[in-house]
Amino acid sequence: MPTFSLIVPVYRIEAYLPKCIDSILAQTCQDYELLLVDDGSPDGCGAICDRYAVRYPDRIRAIHQENGGAGAARNQGIALSTGEYLLFVDGDDYLSENFLEALKTAIEATPADLVLFGAHVERDGKKVGELHENVEAGTLLQVSEQPTLYFGVMAPWNRAYRRSLFTDHDITFATKVWYEDIRVVTKILAVAQTALRLPDCYYHYLQREGSAMNNKNSGRNVEILYAYDDILSWYRSNGFIDAHRDVLEFQAIQHIFLAATVRVLLIDRKDRLIADFRAYMEEHFPTFRENPYLPLLDSNKRLIFRLLLKKRYRTVALVFRVKKLLGR
Repeated sequence: MPTFSLIVPVYRIEAYLPKCIDSILAQTCQDYELLLVDDGSPDGCGAICDRYAVRYPDRIRAIHQENGGAGAARNQGIALSTGEYLLFVDGDDYLSENFLEALKTAIEATPADLVLFGAHVERDGKKVGELHENVEAGTLLQVSEQPTLYFGVMAPWNRAYRRSLFTDHDITFATKVWYEDIRVVTKILAVAQTALRLPDCYYHYLQREGSAMNNKNSGRNVEILYAYDDILSWYRSNGFIDAHRDVLEFQAIQHIFLAATVRVLLIDRKDRLIADFRAYMEEHFPTFRENPYLPLLDSNKRLIFRLLLKKRYRTVALVFRVKKLLGR
């Protein structure tokens, strides 16, 4: 049984996929299996997966399925995986060559349910920033004592997961929806006991115009509400809601009241979704104005929070236009 199962959902990324696969094959630690899940990609991705699987039959499996979205591809990878830890790698991203070696060394010294690591953010071939979780590095942490984990990167690719977190708790990705990542990461945080953060960046995350968060289809942002319906229902049915009410509320402030509202109003300030987001917060998180984690918002987000409470949508749009002009 390998230590790591790397799961790569593959769809319409043939220009990027070879670099992703090659970065995995170049790892200084070879204690892994690579599952390439071709999600019915209409381009040459399926053939690329097959070529690599033929060349590296002991290392790579190419799996083909009808299109079901990234969530369905990850679920298939989880079901077929054999590693102790799971890693999700988007097929247009890539890894530093010493990544798995650093990860295995850390796990052997300090076993944890989750091992977090930083990501380089790249756009147009240039590094534009880094992403790190805001918790202490190098120390075994109790997840229940680290609420900021709920407020950080809600993508599946910046951590290694003990596979049993998924299999023992029947946690799966939603399929063909937006915001499938936040559903899974938020559930995993409730069942994981320990976490360890590596201090360095090993994942290279490519920001592309075609991503869902850059999509101008404002209507699909309603799916953040469906995601929270799912999260809240799961937390209630598993007995986690009372202990996590404040963190879920602040997370919802970040993702519904701030991010989704701003995303929609920058497209159309009169969109009915803006009122729907507010109504959802009022119904499900009636005390959100007094949430104890509000001081964690930076000064810019505190300003936007206050403006949205006052329904100053034109002013919010102006603030973002000015920031864009200033390149901030």
